[in-house]
Amino acid sequence: MTAWFGQACFGLDGLTFQPGPEWQAAFEEALRAEAQARASGDDAALGAALYRSGVALNRLGRSQEALAALLEAVAFLPAEDRAAQAHAWQEAACAQRNLACDSEAQEFLALALNLAREAGEAGLEVQVIEDLAQAHSEQGDHAAALQALRGSLASRHRPGLALHTVVRLAQVTLRAFEADPQRYAGALTDAEAHLQEALAQRPGRGDRLAGEGHAALARLLLHRRDPEAAHDAAWRALALMRQGGDTRGALQVLPDLARAQLALGLASQALTEVRAALTLNPDTHLPDEHAALHLAACDACEALGDHAGALAHHRAYHALDARRRDRLARERTQAAQARVGLHATREEARLHRQRSEELDLLVQERTAQLARSQRAVIDLLASCAEFRDAPLGPHTRWVGDATQAVALALGRAPADAAQLGLAARLHDVGKIGIPDAILLKQGPLISDEWARMAAHTTLGAQLLSQPGAADGGPLLELAAQIALTHHECWDGSGYPSGVAGPAIPLGGRVVRVVDTFDALISERPYKPGWTPAQALAYLESHAGTLFDPEIVRVFLALHESGGLPERH
Repeated sequence: MTAWFGQACFGLDGLTFQPGPEWQAAFEEALRAEAQARASGDDAALGAALYRSGVALNRLGRSQEALAALLEAVAFLPAEDRAAQAHAWQEAACAQRNLACDSEAQEFLALALNLAREAGEAGLEVQVIEDLAQAHSEQGDHAAALQALRGSLASRHRPGLALHTVVRLAQVTLRAFEADPQRYAGALTDAEAHLQEALAQRPGRGDRLAGEGHAALARLLLHRRDPEAAHDAAWRALALMRQGGDTRGALQVLPDLARAQLALGLASQALTEVRAALTLNPDTHLPDEHAALHLAACDACEALGDHAGALAHHRAYHALDARRRDRLARERTQAAQARVGLHATREEARLHRQRSEELDLLVQERTAQLARSQRAVIDLLASCAEFRDAPLGPHTRWVGDATQAVALALGRAPADAAQLGLAARLHDVGKIGIPDAILLKQGPLISDEWARMAAHTTLGAQLLSQPGAADGGPLLELAAQIALTHHECWDGSGYPSGVAGPAIPLGGRVVRVVDTFDALISERPYKPGWTPAQALAYLESHAGTLFDPEIVRVFLALHESGGLPERH
């Protein structure tokens, strides 16, 4: 969704990257409108201004800020304006996808789809269906994505609208074919036919959508082993994207153009053009595009016998890929922080305006609503961490429920036990910031990887203790304490601080036992699940060393009496 526009400088008149000033101006205008709406107390105007601010921020590449603005916009846009609400959720889904939060993006798009249908906005409904299809495809569910897009194409009657869907269909088909060539070979042929027909209906149209269509066609033709036609389609795409000011799209086409030139024996020309693009466009702005260009340059160097050059470009690709992974991990953490503090901040703004005129009863009602919202945020955040680590079972919810049961058996008051159980659900939230290559590794971790994994305790505590998250009050303070201490051991051999005995907070000691039991009996990519009897024997044998012996005793008694929650 992020777009930049610039002047031509290489290749087919060339393109260099520059951020578009029109979006910065749109953002500044939205900020002024937001300030006026807040001062006047006009909720509808505030919601509209926040939506415009979110759209501009998305296109400026500031996705985390965009997400915060758009989620606040949803709170202030009139509930009866279903179309406006649908647009806001659709744009928020875009921000989530930019932040690599794919599951949340799909949830937001499902909301947008329902709202668009309620509003009777057929065009918007089709757009959201296409966005959902794209999201399904990016998560590997290509069959569902293609089915949705074919249904969308059947509902398109105007040629311009049809081209939009056909281009999306071709892009998703390419992704599916590259994942499973045998299964989707026929779909690739159909997509090419639809794309050729749709592009033929727009002769001479110099727009970015047609440029995307020719770019998709170039890649399709490369897979069909027709490099000459692919070369022509890629050049047409570059020309159209230059006319439309789509620098990023043009740079994304260049690797396919280079591969077509390599197949035609034009390796020297391919290398010259790719290196020109790399020189004129700094990788600080376009790291993903630079990575793809370095791979194309590597292939060209190999074709020319320049093995040193190929190695240099390959190393540059890996360096950019590592930067991308680190950036995604940081953005996941930042997005999670924004979600934790958002509900509290939004309700506080409402209460501030109403405090002078509302009765105590209404204030209490709003406070209760805030507590419910806070719990909803905790559910969502815990599910995010769980989905990345153990998507086959509701680990965090069971740990929270079992922690509450143990706390009650230890004599804690019901309200305190419930608070402890809710906070325990966030014990592994720090895993949001652990790279997938470590978190999902199917084998033992080396020392450096283990250190990164162990850091999820401090990362989780930091996330829950950020200034925005601190507005969550005692509940999030308790959650931060548990996140930090749930791997400490009774004998002081744990991490990250090596505290021992009663110095470990009660929440950390309880979750240490409950979490270990559930982890032992759960199947993971790197191990089979133990039987409950084996896991209970392990807890008992390490009581007084790894675990608080009193908590182990209570846990074993609860298990024997059926007092623990059921695992699903």
